[in-house]
Amino acid sequence: MQMDIELKTLKIMLAIEQEGSISKAAKVLYISQPALTQYIKRMESTLSFLLYNRENGKCIPTKAGKILLEEGKVLLEQYNAMLKKANDTANSEVMDIQLGWATGYTIQYLNSIMSNISDLTSLNVQIVENTVESLIELLLQKKITLLLIPALYFHPDLIYTTIRQEEFYLAVPKNHIANKLINQSSPENYANLSVLKDMPFISLSTPPYIKFITPFFEEAGYDPNIIFNCTNWYSSHSLVEDGLGLSIVPYWFAEKGHDKINYYRIQSKHKTYRILACVLHKNQVVSSKLKDFIDHIKEVYGDEYAHLPFDSSNLIYKI
Repeated sequence: MQMDIELKTLKIMLAIEQEGSISKAAKVLYISQPALTQYIKRMESTLSFLLYNRENGKCIPTKAGKILLEEGKVLLEQYNAMLKKANDTANSEVMDIQLGWATGYTIQYLNSIMSNISDLTSLNVQIVENTVESLIELLLQKKITLLLIPALYFHPDLIYTTIRQEEFYLAVPKNHIANKLINQSSPENYANLSVLKDMPFISLSTPPYIKFITPFFEEAGYDPNIIFNCTNWYSSHSLVEDGLGLSIVPYWFAEKGHDKINYYRIQSKHKTYRILACVLHKNQVVSSKLKDFIDHIKEVYGDEYAHLPFDSSNLIYKI
């Protein structure tokens, strides 16, 4: 007759031997003593021989029990060695990661991620740059591993992880009259857009950007006087540098500063930031290597919000 014995049984017997009693073994195994006693009895019934003799309240291994203990130790060592070998082999294999990157973010973020990625071994990261909408479609088709994009679009198959909050600032040429109006009406380093009616503004032509800034001007009570529509922030920022108008730009311009531009926080009841997020397909298997890569992105770019639950109210579009 074939008899089966579980690895769990060998581990329990080893714990009893190491701890000296069933009660102490139960504690380290995080189970109750009665449950452990009943488990041993069930295994003895399954095997059709005793594992322990009960003598003066103690469990003494039988001759058969001693054989299981001695041979079981060797078996467990081989089992653990097998798992370690499999894990080491898996970790030595190169993992291909297709990282989708939103157009306009590459200049700001690419160098930092790729220059530090050498710390993560066995990764082959390929960059795909495109619009947010196109990248979302590729992710839903599982042609990309993950995305680094502003969190805008809701889809039930997408999972978002916060990387950072991206504050937006009003950029104003230093010699522009708008500076005087701002400083007269607002707290220091803040801009009240309501005093800037009829001022020339430079905008991006992308729908997500327009939808983001529209509430600020609705709150201010007017439609902005848009004199240029650019395809990217760097073009709009360059036009501000040339003194042609005002523009709302991401935080990285303000952090670097500029000798020809003043940057002001926007005074508003609306959110003046967007969320930069890592986005995965819900069916994506997150291996240890992929998790390390996401943690690497958080380490490079993450702020104090990187480990907080994602705020789904930032998702303004539905796919």
